[in-house]
Amino acid sequence: MLSFARNLTKVRLRTKTVFVTMTVCCIACVGCRREPETATPIEELTVSELEELLRQKKSKIEALTVSELEELLRQKKSNAVKTAEPLSTGQKKDSYSQKPPLKNSPPPKVDSDSTIVDWGNRTDGTTFNWGSVLQGEVVTHEFEIRNPGLTPLIIENVKPACGCTKGDWTKTIAPGGTGKVELSVETIKFSGKIRKIAQVITKAQGKVILALAGMVEVPIVQEPPPDKRGLIKVSGVPIEQMKITLTKGTEKTFKINRVSCPNKIGGRQPLVSLELLEFEGGSHYELVVTPQLPLVLDANNSAQHYTANIVANVTVEGKTFDLPLNVPITVKRRIDVNPVFAYFGYQDMEELDKPGAPPVTKEILIKSLHPAHSFNITGVRYQGEHIKTRIETVTPGKEYKLVVELAKKPKATENKKIMEDIFVDTDDDDPNLQEFKITAIFNSNTTKTSGGKEPTKNNPAPNATGGSS
Repeated sequence: MLSFARNLTKVRLRTKTVFVTMTVCCIACVGCRREPETATPIEELTVSELEELLRQKKSKIEALTVSELEELLRQKKSNAVKTAEPLSTGQKKDSYSQKPPLKNSPPPKVDSDSTIVDWGNRTDGTTFNWGSVLQGEVVTHEFEIRNPGLTPLIIENVKPACGCTKGDWTKTIAPGGTGKVELSVETIKFSGKIRKIAQVITKAQGKVILALAGMVEVPIVQEPPPDKRGLIKVSGVPIEQMKITLTKGTEKTFKINRVSCPNKIGGRQPLVSLELLEFEGGSHYELVVTPQLPLVLDANNSAQHYTANIVANVTVEGKTFDLPLNVPITVKRRIDVNPVFAYFGYQDMEELDKPGAPPVTKEILIKSLHPAHSFNITGVRYQGEHIKTRIETVTPGKEYKLVVELAKKPKATENKKIMEDIFVDTDDDDPNLQEFKITAIFNSNTTKTSGGKEPTKNNPAPNATGGSS
């Protein structure tokens, strides 16, 4: 009986163990059951979907742990930031579309990356030093301009400081792109150490200065020099020839290969004839220039101006280039008036207010340029109340002096400028030479731009009658 009871107890214990074991397994199976698969892989879920899944996972046991889901979410956010926006359908790879700049974005600017050589402690990328060239050569350099800004860089203009420098440039440079400003310098009028600048005017940055600098060597000496040359042709008088002597300026030898002049009169007849003479076995030449102009000037013209653009092709120790030898030619009538205006500026008018000061006068020469011609001045007429005139004889029949005196200070006017005409009469037998008009100009402006400088041959007075007779 006792044995049966023990056996029954063992059976009950084993049955209970099996039941507990099965219960635990069922619970485990329910907890480990996989969720239905979604249509989208977990790697392709959006950030918001992952965040919602993470919230759900934190409340129950899942195959992915919370730390694993947090790591996946971090990677998803990082990839979203790094993903580049694809190009639009009509946008090319190398093109750019102008969009409104970002707030506080840097403006476009000029960044020059030129060949830099120190010149006067300038090493900022805006000066190019060419080293040494021969006088007559044209130096050309291309500055590379970068735009590191986020908007297009617009170059509105390039203004050289003098006429010897020319410029060409890229009008618009894209953000992050490069353009150019090309400058060239004609060296024919210079020698020694020179520096020429140009202003680059941009829409956003204002003015930037670029410069070309270097030495100009003179291997060929011209006599007379370019700025001292000129021929005057008097109507009715045969014109004289001009001779230009070319010799060595250094130890370097040179050779003139040929000379030419393309200018023609009326598109047909050559303006000048050229004859090149060689002496001493080279490196010493004489160029004879003979104008081919008519003997008598057209009666309807008071003066004519020409320029013979003569070019000598030369070789200096293996380097060949064109050397300009220009000759200006002026054709005048046989009576010359110089100048054709009497200019009174602010300082001249102030002299009238000083007690005991001498009269303020301007002198104009009227003379015959023809050796066999003579004339007389028969009278002077003028309009206005601010001047007095008188004629002084320098050489009877050949040269006279017209003295124009400032007699009265003009009243202040709105434009501060008054002009009065003077007429000089002669007894010449040519009707075109019997009257000459001269203009008296009164300018009371005190500024440098308009009142501080008297008109010259190259800076004539505004609205004054010009030309020689």
